[in-house]
Amino acid sequence: MKTKIISVAGEKGGVGKTTLNIMLATNLFHTYGKKVVLLDVDDPQFSIFKKRQRELDLIGENEEDNIPIYPIIRVTVRTIKEKILQHYGKVDYIIIDFPGSLSLEMVQGLMFVEHIFIPFDHDELEIDSTFNFYRTLKKNFLDNGDRVLRSVHLFFNKYREVQKNKFANLKGDVLTAGLPFMQHVVKEKTIYREQYRSTLHPIPEQMETGPRDIRNFFEEVLKLSSN
Repeated sequence: MKTKIISVAGEKGGVGKTTLNIMLATNLFHTYGKKVVLLDVDDPQFSIFKKRQRELDLIGENEEDNIPIYPIIRVTVRTIKEKILQHYGKVDYIIIDFPGSLSLEMVQGLMFVEHIFIPFDHDELEIDSTFNFYRTLKKNFLDNGDRVLRSVHLFFNKYREVQKNKFANLKGDVLTAGLPFMQHVVKEKTIYREQYRSTLHPIPEQMETGPRDIRNFFEEVLKLSSN
């Protein structure tokens, strides 16, 4: 089995990375039938691992036995290689959730990622942070034959139709600068954080089927990470 190692990552906190890594893992597993492992590298908070425990506690032991789940594993920079090797070749996707800042530990962890997806908004600070993060990845990973990183893709997170002109102008600037930009966006929706950010249940089949809804983002991630 060819395992892909991917992450929604960035050097700035609060842009939705963890929410999207959870949604990716849950929906790739349930909706697209992929074997998935989610590595929580947010040491010492381990917020995703703790979220899974809370969700299991809410449903009770009897129901837990009837729900198929993918593993969520707490890892540190010291143990990440061991856990990757443990699952590599046995699953379709290893998804890694990193802390919100570009620390030395995060840089060391990024050495194992093959495809990175960077979310950002049209906020000025987020734009600067995103471009700096991309340049760091390109210089130290993409242009380094000793690294495993194969691709980096930018995309709009928290996209808002009422500000589509601002987003369109920024997209033009990104493309003019020659940065790799995804076709699909992730819209600003409260339901993503309050309901669909589940480690147990995917988005209902009849939901998120519009041209700008998040299923299109999932499918583009699948396509880009298969190259």
